[in-house]
Amino acid sequence: MKKTVLAESRASALFDRDGWWDERCRAFASLRSVNETRLQILRRWMTDWFPREAPRNAVDFGCGGGFMSVPLAVHGTRVIGLDLARTALLDARSHSSASACFVCADMSQPAVADGAFDLALLCDVLEHVEDPAAVVGAAARSLRPGGALFVNTINRTAIASVLAVRVAEGLGLVPRGTHDARMFVRPSELESAAREHGLVATHRCGERPRLIASLLQRRVRLVESRSMAVSYCMGFVKEAR
Repeated sequence: MKKTVLAESRASALFDRDGWWDERCRAFASLRSVNETRLQILRRWMTDWFPREAPRNAVDFGCGGGFMSVPLAVHGTRVIGLDLARTALLDARSHSSASACFVCADMSQPAVADGAFDLALLCDVLEHVEDPAAVVGAAARSLRPGGALFVNTINRTAIASVLAVRVAEGLGLVPRGTHDARMFVRPSELESAAREHGLVATHRCGERPRLIASLLQRRVRLVESRSMAVSYCMGFVKEAR
């Protein structure tokens, strides 16, 4: 658990700055871009998980400046965003509606009630913590039976290391030091951790970079892919016990 907190603190230091929603800020240009793709995926999967109405409430672990939380709140879901990055949380609050609340909290020991949420998010989080299984467990505990978990992370493969670290950071598309390829998470590892906490995989898809568009626009551009070799999204539902 201590390793998780230490790694999360390092990630918070990297992301604890303003400019999340500022189109002129290069530090978050790629993150803004890739979250457009992930929101599209999440919204499509949500129609399967919640066919009658949108989730009533959601918790966003490692929410940063609120790129996932704020759009969810705009459409009526009550969202709690958790992060240790205080400056990022201020940015999130300044762009949120009354349906969103942002709290400074450790993801592995969140100050939220067990079984309280319809939806939990772990986006661009697991590749920054040394004990991703502990964070998956915290997210699982936050869900009611039948609730859903949406995860996005980076696969621990050679091609992912080259593209996410050497290319993206080397060309300045993301800040240097953002990623440590040793901390990337294989889909099998994520699914195993999820199963231990009563989560069943229901959805999955890969992502691949649009290399020419990324170079021309100076920000990472993604498109969905059948291959999960680089980065990927997975969705889970909590079993009733």
